[in-house]
Amino acid sequence: MTKQQPRPPQATFAGVLIIGGSVLLILAAWQRISTLHTLDAQRDVETWLSTNNLEGITVDGMLSALRVLCIVGAGAAAASMILGFQVFKRSTTARIVLAVLAPLLFVGAVASDLFIAVMAVFGIGLLWAQPTRDWYAGRPWLQAHLERRAARFGAPRPGAPTLPDLPGQPGRADQPGPGHDHAGHPAPPPGQQPGHAYPPPPPGHRLPPHRPQVRRPGALVAACILTWVLSGMTLVLTTLTAVLVATQGGEVFDQFREQEPDLVQSSGMTEQQFVATFLVVAIGLVLWSAAALVLAVLAFVGRGWARITLAVSGVCAALLTLVMAISGPPLLVPAIALGVGTWLLLRPEVAAWFATVRRR
Repeated sequence: MTKQQPRPPQATFAGVLIIGGSVLLILAAWQRISTLHTLDAQRDVETWLSTNNLEGITVDGMLSALRVLCIVGAGAAAASMILGFQVFKRSTTARIVLAVLAPLLFVGAVASDLFIAVMAVFGIGLLWAQPTRDWYAGRPWLQAHLERRAARFGAPRPGAPTLPDLPGQPGRADQPGPGHDHAGHPAPPPGQQPGHAYPPPPPGHRLPPHRPQVRRPGALVAACILTWVLSGMTLVLTTLTAVLVATQGGEVFDQFREQEPDLVQSSGMTEQQFVATFLVVAIGLVLWSAAALVLAVLAFVGRGWARITLAVSGVCAALLTLVMAISGPPLLVPAIALGVGTWLLLRPEVAAWFATVRRR
């Protein structure tokens, strides 16, 4: 019976960061919401809008958006706080859900406190690093951790066999002792032919096949986390923008007409057509992001077709983002991130791991 491995200190530290950061983020979001109605908050928002030349957005609309962001972040923090306790119980589902909730914590941090959200997100990232990753997979992380430390500091590996010095020959461990052959292996018992150190198994006995456990490559883990973060942020921001357009379509259309008067005039677009078109595009992006989240989970557990589909989706998303970056240069950052994620999915070690999992 295999002895159960203890919880790594990194997993305990990650759980404390997740719970503590989530609690602080809830308090910060609550404090932020309670001060949004004050004159100081309204004056700060008005100054920020005028400084960034955002004339199409009203102060009340910005305050409402901040309130929604705080509520979303507080809800995600509450869920993360509950799931943080499941970290101590080695819940794989809690670890995956926490990775999905990480972008929502950042969304709430935009309106409350970014540093607090970084604490919780860093704790979530520790759940996917060694030795916590081995602990979640049920692998003997302690032995591997000690071997890595021994290799790093040049010490002999724990449990490695050493040849003792023979009596009368100090410092000579390369000579065969009694009961050993010239190669240093145990000599066969009397009456047994050399080359068979152990008796053969009885007729009809079949040894169980040896199936070594192959570790999931780090490139795959990084690609899945990158997909979860980008897709989660796209899902949340697209949903919030769609709600804003659906509730304040007139103001958004007026701002769009001021920025692109030629396009609106040449196309003859009305406010209703603008809102309907935007909502259709938003629904498509939401479904695409949700599909990417599911594909990343399936690829993480070893589905080869999900990896290929996710790579194709990443290429299409990167090309689309590059086209949009012509009018918005900041979109180059997510385009590069999408390209990196696709490259990680197509790495040789990732393909070899999927081939090994398929054979097993």
